[in-house]
Amino acid sequence: MNNRKRQRGFSFIEILIVMGIISVLVGGVIVAINMWAEKGPVFATKNTVTKVKALIENWKQTYEMYPPGDVTRIAAVAGAGKQAQAPGNDVNAGIESLYQALNWPGFKSAEFSLEELQNNDDDKLRKPVSKVGPELLEIRDAWENPLVYFSRDDYGKYQDGASYWNFRGDDVQPKPWRNKNGTFVNPESFQIFSMGPDGEPNTSDDITPWARAEEDED
Repeated sequence: MNNRKRQRGFSFIEILIVMGIISVLVGGVIVAINMWAEKGPVFATKNTVTKVKALIENWKQTYEMYPPGDVTRIAAVAGAGKQAQAPGNDVNAGIESLYQALNWPGFKSAEFSLEELQNNDDDKLRKPVSKVGPELLEIRDAWENPLVYFSRDDYGKYQDGASYWNFRGDDVQPKPWRNKNGTFVNPESFQIFSMGPDGEPNTSDDITPWARAEEDED
């Protein structure tokens, strides 16, 4: 007597069930990929903004003042280091000055990935004054817009807009954010924010490290 078990293939119904399970799994993967494509840049930018905010606070503890938005003033504010000469243009000045300040001699080096840095107006100092050399790099968001930085001393100066280039090369003139009562947000400290995926500042998709419920939007 032959005791070997008879082998059989999958039935048509079993094949349909397996195909259905595979379809559900593939659909879930596609949904997850689409969600990450949409939300991933937001998460990455929020992390960058949060990191920069913490570094600014550490700079304040070290030098007792917030980093200036003008690279020529860093040495005077820090009370140490070489004074920089004017870079020749005022495009992206706030965030360029901030990045130089965060790499100032005597301050713990700021760690940024290559994806978080750029030089979209292609400018540099005549002589290096910090640990990162003469190139005036900007800290950027996930959409390749430079982050916007205003020290509290710059609010009045730039209340009508500062010169910033977004990822399209447009001069978009971001302003310090204001509350609905007309006062500046964070009046005694600083503002750091992303212009968001549209590359337009002071709009609803901007990413800020503060609550936005009571602010005016242009």
